[in-house]
Amino acid sequence: MHPLLYMHRNRSFLLGWTVFLLGVIVALLGCSDEGITHSNRDNQELQESHRPSQIVEDGYFEYTERGKVIQSLKASTLVRWESENADNETPSLWHVDKGFTLFIGGTQTRHSARLSAVRGTYDDESSRLEAWEEVELINHQGERLLTEHLVWSHDSDLVHTDRPVEIETAQGVLRGRGLRADSQFEKYEILAPTGSFDLGVTKEVPKNP
Repeated sequence: MHPLLYMHRNRSFLLGWTVFLLGVIVALLGCSDEGITHSNRDNQELQESHRPSQIVEDGYFEYTERGKVIQSLKASTLVRWESENADNETPSLWHVDKGFTLFIGGTQTRHSARLSAVRGTYDDESSRLEAWEEVELINHQGERLLTEHLVWSHDSDLVHTDRPVEIETAQGVLRGRGLRADSQFEKYEILAPTGSFDLGVTKEVPKNP
């Protein structure tokens, strides 16, 4: 074969593969854009509307109402994200991470309930906290709630979740899916409950005649 003819065919072959590969790359990029999840879009919108303004390591804050401490927040890492829009739909939030504890109804040494988790967001203006991962809520009676996601609000006097829950009490363990309670976890309602309880009733053994 003539060298010039060989080179011409070789270039045509390479050009064809180049066009094919460019088409594949464009198609993949298009699929990648279409495959963005709603969660990623939400995170992107949050980052676009908020900006970090303060970072605190091993922080502790006390929040007062009429001179009385109503709750305290202690966390390994706190990052405050300020809203760029002055409206109520995008409030400024504390992002808490690497483990935190919210002391409800007082300080870390004197409180009525304790809420802890791995991460969450806290709106100090509305006293609302949303917690994720290894969530634990303990009231002053020692009753212990375990779940993976929980929303706590002081202003609305409400604690709620739609995730599976487990409550350990002196009478036994109660499990279910979903929970509604007051903000200090003194009164609560479990949705679709299951579990076992010790009612303190002793069965009498009949005596032999």
